[in-house]
Amino acid sequence: MISSDCLRLPLLCLALGSTFALTACAGDDATDEMSDETGDGDGDGDGDGDGDGDGDGDGDGDGDMTGDGDGDGDGDGDGDGDGDGDGDGDGDEKPNLGDTPNVLCEAAITNLGMIVAENDSGEPDAMTIEAAYVDTGLQEFVQLAGAVTGRIEDGVLIDDAAILASLEAGEALDMVDVEWRIYLIMQQYIRHEITDVAGTLPDPLNDRALLYARWDAAYCYWDGALRPLAQVADGIGLQGDTIEADIDAAFERGHAGIEGEQPWAIDEWEVPAAKQQAEKSHYTFASRLVGQWSADAAGEADPDLAAIYAREAYGAFQLIEDRIATKNTPAIAQIEDALLGDPSAIDAAEIVADMNIAFVKRTRRYTDLAVVDDLLGTPGAFASANEGATYSKLVEPFMLELEGFDQDAYRQTWATYIEAIAADDLATAEPASQELTDWNCQFQAALGIAECTHAMDETE
Repeated sequence: MISSDCLRLPLLCLALGSTFALTACAGDDATDEMSDETGDGDGDGDGDGDGDGDGDGDGDGDGDMTGDGDGDGDGDGDGDGDGDGDGDGDGDEKPNLGDTPNVLCEAAITNLGMIVAENDSGEPDAMTIEAAYVDTGLQEFVQLAGAVTGRIEDGVLIDDAAILASLEAGEALDMVDVEWRIYLIMQQYIRHEITDVAGTLPDPLNDRALLYARWDAAYCYWDGALRPLAQVADGIGLQGDTIEADIDAAFERGHAGIEGEQPWAIDEWEVPAAKQQAEKSHYTFASRLVGQWSADAAGEADPDLAAIYAREAYGAFQLIEDRIATKNTPAIAQIEDALLGDPSAIDAAEIVADMNIAFVKRTRRYTDLAVVDDLLGTPGAFASANEGATYSKLVEPFMLELEGFDQDAYRQTWATYIEAIAADDLATAEPASQELTDWNCQFQAALGIAECTHAMDETE
């Protein structure tokens, strides 16, 4: 477990100078019927949300998302669209992950670092945090991401409006809300970008440089902003957690597949699977932080510090709130009310159990989907099984309470199942699927779920 001092604020015990330095930072949503995601939309009718009609979502009118103004989508400023930066258009080498320059990401991450540092000081100054946000690249990003992801209500960008309202309120807890609202919109933007790339259909007109740029943009916000949160979550020390490494591996995996058999067609086996791994691993770190900070809030004697813990837990919960919906919907209001109420009254174990109820149901959908629906040998089933295996990691540390449960063996069964799907091997897939389902249903029973399910919601 991380010490209480280290958990006072998310990044208190991390070296800001290194964690917010950009390394090579130079992208629910519409997927197929085998995923549990839901549509985001962009909110303006042209598909990008920026209102300039060019379809790129960055508002500069050049048709790409990099903000460099050259219109080729690769962000290197040379105008040739090949992403190698030499201007000759030959595209002779595949770029590395993070190679696409991204000035907006750099500016946003830098200013977020200022906000985090101010909150970590213990006495945050609202004027300092306001100066780090208003009329800066960070606010530009929040507004852009809100438009692109469709986070608009009654013509208002809800995240930007919430941040401005918190700044006006000006109290220490309001400054925590500012920080976590930024994390939320960054997570939503990451989900949007990697989902769009993963859903790219084969077309000789596809701009591979644009696909690399969007994937790199998602990686930039993960690397510069959300990575430190995953590091804190890993430090909690639940058995089997390697969240940071899992997300890094997913970004590398997807990036490597942006050019498949043809440079204009993604690898339909690897990129969608990588998207699922990256996205669901973000849910893992959020859920771990909710659980830890809820417990810290309940056990903290200092009321001010307890309130900070609780508000941090509330902020982290917003990253997974839509994943609790439709599986344990009544728990959403209960958890939020608890985290916004008297910290000493928080029941952290109940909050963890409520999250597990939702995530074990989401996992259950994929323990046998490929077998039951006769989808072996298809990329969609392969991606869905990767989704299930990643969701499973959210609950596996708690499945250790089940008699005879072996976490390593269970993960190997997932690997066997995924391999059998790829190989169209029913003889191997069926027993693996049955084992995955049996253990999942045992854990559902241990959580008090009346009937083993992936679809039924809990009731009051």
